[in-house]
Amino acid sequence: MDQLLSPKQIAEAIGASESSVKRWCDQGMLTTVKTAGGHRRISVQEALRFVREQNYSVVEPRILAMPATDDRKSRRIEGCSERLAGSLLADNELACHAIVSDLFLAGHAVSQIFDDVITVAFRTIGEKWACYEADVYQERCSCQIALRVLHELRAKQVPPMPQLKALGATIEGDQYSLPVTMSEIVLRSVGWDARLLGSSIPFDSMINAIKRYQPGLFWLSVSHIRDEAEFIAGFNRVFEAASKTESAVVVGGRVLTSEIRSKLRYTAFCDTMRHLEEFGKTLSRQTQSVPANSRKKNRKA
Repeated sequence: MDQLLSPKQIAEAIGASESSVKRWCDQGMLTTVKTAGGHRRISVQEALRFVREQNYSVVEPRILAMPATDDRKSRRIEGCSERLAGSLLADNELACHAIVSDLFLAGHAVSQIFDDVITVAFRTIGEKWACYEADVYQERCSCQIALRVLHELRAKQVPPMPQLKALGATIEGDQYSLPVTMSEIVLRSVGWDARLLGSSIPFDSMINAIKRYQPGLFWLSVSHIRDEAEFIAGFNRVFEAASKTESAVVVGGRVLTSEIRSKLRYTAFCDTMRHLEEFGKTLSRQTQSVPANSRKKNRKA
């Protein structure tokens, strides 16, 4: 999303005066870029960051590339999982976008939206499928809609710091891409330049990617295991490769029982997006403190 907005457009979007927006720019509350003609412009991502952090209401959401809804005040997270599940099963993609966008604009952390709304909605859909109240095609279509919603949400995030690199994937044979995609967005929300390699990636290919990019963090979402012994052996080979590049290995997934986990080598296990968010924050602080300490030592020398 490369759209740039003028202070006047942002003022219209949030119902503020143009002079107030310009003052916020002068105070550094809004990061601006200069056009060739010397005019100040603000990226949509930066405008959304400001709205979320300052808790402003959006009166003209389309200016910020957000969907319009009938009730802009409906931003409480309670009940949203039921609404989302119903909208997904009804194939109402616009409603799905609106539900998630409203919560994002209201300042809810993406980890909370994922844990309390999207994950719960798909659990509900799974229960309905098990009771023959939903068809297989509805679950598959719901996944596709959710992925499009997530990709749009990712585009609205402020670009992360390039020095904090993270890579993620699912293992070969695991095609379930929702958790690993949500993980990417959560890590980006706390400053990681997270890149999803894709779904169903062989372990050897993961190792090649780790050697090439040497990320500070490598995450795996595991929803399906074809052969437990092969999985454990392959996963631990990935850990060995990551250790050589000092990459933290984070894993999560519904099929990872305590018995399987006891045979794996990893840096952290996260069973919720909130856990991943907190680990990402902690590792980010540690990673950024290392160069500073090194510089101090060099100056003393």
